Amino acid sequence: MTDSPSTPRGTPPNRKQMTQHLGAAGLALYDAAVTMGTEFGATWRWAHSEATGAWTYRAYMPGERFLMALSLADTGFEASLNLKPEEWEWIHGESTDERVVLDALRDKAIATGDSPAWLHVPMTAQLDLSVLAKLLFARGRRVEAPRRKKRR
Repeated sequence: MTDSPSTPRGTPPNRKQMTQHLGAAGLALYDAAVTMGTEFGATWRWAHSEATGAWTYRAYMPGERFLMALSLADTGFEASLNLKPEEWEWIHGESTDERVVLDALRDKAIATGDSPAWLHVPMTAQLDLSVLAKLLFARGRRVEAPRRKKRR
């Protein structure tokens, strides 16, 4: 959510603002995504971007390792995470709809040539939650050393 009179710099959006933006069904989907991150062992904290003026709710694994971020968007909200090319082998859609979404995300990621490549998954329906679960499963398998320096 960008800076506005209802969300001044220094204040992340509250539940009422999120309900107005997402609606009851969207807020339930958002809460399910947060719960999913927590079940992966992540802790959450708000972060503000000076560049975009937006707030994100970020999930970190033990050792301060980034897992994913949830950001409010025009169409609701999106989940952002990064995957390495070799992590895609662990991701398989169960339904045709899941395979279509995952194939499109994989194609975008590979086209960037980045390792890891950033994925931005619009979250609008239960199908998206299922796709996110598969992506997080692959992302959560990555072994990373804890950060040595304390971040601000």
